[in-house]
Amino acid sequence: MATHPSQLAVDMELKKAFQEMQSKMIATTQQLKISDAQIETLKRTMAHSKLVDSEISQLPGGIRVYEGVGRMFLLQPLDVVRSNLTKKIKASDEKIKTIEINKGYLDKSLKESEDSLRELVLSKQQGK
Repeated sequence: MATHPSQLAVDMELKKAFQEMQSKMIATTQQLKISDAQIETLKRTMAHSKLVDSEISQLPGGIRVYEGVGRMFLLQPLDVVRSNLTKKIKASDEKIKTIEINKGYLDKSLKESEDSLRELVLSKQQGK
């Protein structure tokens, strides 16, 4: 039984589409894993900042405390440190929301790729 030239072209087209789909799925899956890791890191940062804020909120007003900045510590007024912690929490929360939106786009893109590949396979099967 000889294969028809048009059948060979269809098989090559399907093979190419499957390879592209697989590459896209791998890349998207890696991006989703990176996004999840970033979200977890940001959540830990937020939890740490909230814990520090709750602990230093019990200190008397007007006191100065050390705030970690990179590899050094600065002696700062308590209200400045608490303000910085609040900003850090808010920035982390906004980054999480941005990453979640990006994850939604990645999931949608992955689903659209799967659907288009499914349609291609069905159209090739119906064309036989």
